Amino acid sequence: MKQQSKLSARQQEEQTAELRAAKAAGRQFDSVEELIRYDAGQTLVPPGIAQRLRQSISQSESPPRGWWRRLLD
Repeated sequence: MKQQSKLSARQQEEQTAELRAAKAAGRQFDSVEELIRYDAGQTLVPPGIAQRLRQSISQSESPPRGWWRRLLD
């Protein structure tokens, strides 16, 4: 039985294009995670999204500390 890919044709094309671009630049990645991290470092975040993200992070509360951390501190 033939296995079907979970990626759509468009996603496969995008992934292939990214890999070609990385190879053309002389860059080779050992894993997909490395490729994503590299791409994230090269991609500029739009100012509006960056501002909303900073606001969201500043509004979020830190999780309560565990009893064992309070005991050790």
